[in-house]
Amino acid sequence: MYQSLAALFTERLQKTPSKIALRYKENRSLYRDMIWQDFGNLVSEMAFGLASLGLEPKAPGAIMSNTSHLWIASDLAIITNGSVSIPIYPTSSISDIQHVLNNSEAEIIFVQTESLLNKLLAVIENVPSLKKIILLTAPAKGRSLSDLNLKEDLASLVIGLEELQELGRTLKDKEPNLIDERINGINSEEIATIIYTSGTTGTPKGVILTHGNILNVLNDLPETIPVTEDDTFLSFLPLSHVFERICGEFYWLLNGTVCAFAEGVEHVGKNMQEVKPSVMLVVPRILDKIYSKVRSGIDGASGRARNLIDWSLQQGKQVFEHRISDKPIRLGLQAKHYLAEKLVLSKLRERIGSRLKLIISGGAPATIEVIEFFNAIGITAMEGYGLTETTAPTNVNRVQKVKPGSVGPALAGVSVKIADDGEILVSGPTVFKGYYRDSELTKSVFTGAWFHTGDIGEIDQDGYLKITDRKKDIIVNSAGKNIAPQKIEAILKTIPLVVQAIVFGNRRKTLVSILTLDEQATIDLAHENNWSFTDYHELIKLPALKKYLKAEIEKRSHELADYEQVRNFHILNSELSVENGELTATMKIKRSIVEAKYKDILEKLYKDESLLVSSKQ
Repeated sequence: MYQSLAALFTERLQKTPSKIALRYKENRSLYRDMIWQDFGNLVSEMAFGLASLGLEPKAPGAIMSNTSHLWIASDLAIITNGSVSIPIYPTSSISDIQHVLNNSEAEIIFVQTESLLNKLLAVIENVPSLKKIILLTAPAKGRSLSDLNLKEDLASLVIGLEELQELGRTLKDKEPNLIDERINGINSEEIATIIYTSGTTGTPKGVILTHGNILNVLNDLPETIPVTEDDTFLSFLPLSHVFERICGEFYWLLNGTVCAFAEGVEHVGKNMQEVKPSVMLVVPRILDKIYSKVRSGIDGASGRARNLIDWSLQQGKQVFEHRISDKPIRLGLQAKHYLAEKLVLSKLRERIGSRLKLIISGGAPATIEVIEFFNAIGITAMEGYGLTETTAPTNVNRVQKVKPGSVGPALAGVSVKIADDGEILVSGPTVFKGYYRDSELTKSVFTGAWFHTGDIGEIDQDGYLKITDRKKDIIVNSAGKNIAPQKIEAILKTIPLVVQAIVFGNRRKTLVSILTLDEQATIDLAHENNWSFTDYHELIKLPALKKYLKAEIEKRSHELADYEQVRNFHILNSELSVENGELTATMKIKRSIVEAKYKDILEKLYKDESLLVSSKQ
């Protein structure tokens, strides 16, 4: 195993200096390629620049940027300088930005854009540790830093990336071995990064991850995520989050794959066609959107074509089910699948991505129907599980055996067990060292070497873990029944229109839900059924739509117990969002915030019986 992440990066540069490292866009350009040697030179100049600014080994340096090659360059510059990297979500609130900077005592910060710079400057007077701000991209419309008209004290605080690189080149000429010496001085037990968890409630907590924590995960990943130098990742999830950072950035260094950066989540579809990735890391919402787009095309096909597609998907699903249950595929099914592959399945794959072979979903439970669809058409889609505190993945499905609804067996170096109350416990060298400057909180989440994840789960006979809920999210109804809302929410999200579903009912007789819908899909359904409406806001109030959703909920809830049935629901005008404080930066729903915000609506749902979904007889 490598001594540090900096040593891993150094070896990658030595192994494949002339191979393409990454692909990126600037100002709506075509994709540009950068080889490892050039990327290494960029990182080196930035690392020397940080040393020139006085950032010492073990000192904290922060990054506030959207996902890009400059995010990774900033991260590796901090790490190769022997310093500690502090990611900050660009969507963070002003108060959270201030808390992270003060708690970590960050001395420098990389900021991507002028708008993020302005966000930072709003709290700068309350962050005494900060000595320098490095703006990664030039101000818009050809302006320079001097055109920003910053106050004199702030103007001296902010420099551009080119100035940092120039400082780096000057220092490198004087002390050419400085960064190599700092890299050689890093050991595996030193802190590589402090990642502040977004949290569904409360102030962000700093999770301390060492070089060894991360390297131990990387040591286990090749058996679960098989990639080579010929593969291409498409990177678009936040690098501030542990999932993309470990399985994207650092795993990329280990394997030497090509990393292509999307222009943003909203451009993923277009960028997929441009770079033709073979591997993608996603969260369920992205996977659902890709699926919905393909599914809407299928549903819009003519009767004969639609029948052929459905038949082909059924053959693909049967083959997939035989493989995961270790059953031999009979000759008749092989022949049907061959025909389905030729006529339909290969064309569906081409539509999604001609080279796409592997999708790993994390961060939240994926919809079983969606996972089954991708595997049925021949693209391996599988879930993994982990937390920031476990350096991301503890469990990942295996390519050769994907079990929809599970997050797979544990990685080789990780131990997972279920406590008496159903909580998932984890131990091993990938488990974090503690919360930064909070020893009491650290003690509260450990029993000996076992970390308490706060998630409820079960392990099957094959060693595959299934997450059933968050411990603190368990609903206890008025009859004392324990109800796992995530299971019910996953069912509600199988309804084609539903984007988000949150179930409530603690200490209540019945369960109710708040839903958000795909606006265009809902409008299309309304047109198909000749419903009369003037706009979307009017549409979501139509009795016909509510009747449709009620029927769908009833149809899909047949496996639920009577007390697990959703009896009433409300449709919001728009999706829950980070900006409105309803989601964390990693798109997890802040259940308590949503419950408080829509308290009056929920009270009406509990009392209103006019729209209640009928209970089982």
